[in-house]
Amino acid sequence: MMGVALAVRGIRYYLADKEELALADFNRSVTLNPDAPKPVAYRGETYRWLGRYDEALADFNRAIELKPTYDWAITQRGEAYRLMERYDEALADFNRAIELKPPYDWAITQRGEAYRLMERYDEALADFNRAIELKPPYDWAITQRGEAYRLMERYDEALADFNRAIELKPPYDWAITQRGEAYRLMERYDEALADFNRAIELKPPYDWAITQRGEAYRLMERYDEALADFNRAIELKPTYDWAIASRGQVYRALKRYDEALADFNRAIELDSGLDWAIAERGEIYRLMDRYDEALVDFNRAIELKPDEREYIAERDETLRQMSLGSL
Repeated sequence: MMGVALAVRGIRYYLADKEELALADFNRSVTLNPDAPKPVAYRGETYRWLGRYDEALADFNRAIELKPTYDWAITQRGEAYRLMERYDEALADFNRAIELKPPYDWAITQRGEAYRLMERYDEALADFNRAIELKPPYDWAITQRGEAYRLMERYDEALADFNRAIELKPPYDWAITQRGEAYRLMERYDEALADFNRAIELKPPYDWAITQRGEAYRLMERYDEALADFNRAIELKPTYDWAIASRGQVYRALKRYDEALADFNRAIELDSGLDWAIAERGEIYRLMDRYDEALVDFNRAIELKPDEREYIAERDETLRQMSLGSL
């Protein structure tokens, strides 16, 4: 009985975002009752929240071994795989969970998110639509669908979904930031800034919203404010490759090329597949007349994203400048 009580308290701590206290209770509960799948699975979920994915997977595997039809643990494992960018394994788990519990709106939405990250947008939309049909006021699925629309550049539909999600859950900082990003892409910068400011007010150490606001400032050529936001986001999350590369773009605009290179190098070190940062570094090399290094970067960016015309144009311009220099 003691093990059950600890598991219940651990779940309460987990729901209250007190992960370390939750872990302590789950550890004790698992020690007292090692064959109970629920505390093992919840401990795995806590590890996932903490970014400790290998430990999370070990717990989800154990919970599923104890209870092979444990749809919640299977979906949680799928989410861990998704966060690890192991999308095929994630899809296999989401499919299995949906098979075990056919009207499983949460697993369907999770599968939709995996499809979205794989750029399989039609399948993502089909899943989001199905989840919303099963649970009409499903703010999370509505926001996910809005994000898919935004990535497909269907901005009006994206805005409609973000507005609906915020209406359903008024202090919804994530949906507000997503709407701000849509406004930014539509070059409606004042509305974008208003949303980013609101999201940061709701969740003050919100590194993603701070970075998005910095990007809006960059596009508005308000470089000092952009740098302040990127610096703050990186201070909050030192390995934030997107913020680091975005700061590099500001340094490039300010012709502070050495600082730009340092940022692009760091961002690429953190994520070797960050094609736009590789192309940006290539552009810095070109501006510094370091054409061989520029070509290497443009070729790598094109290898990662073959259909990106901008990368091809930048490589062609580098080759043109190299040919002029050899005359």
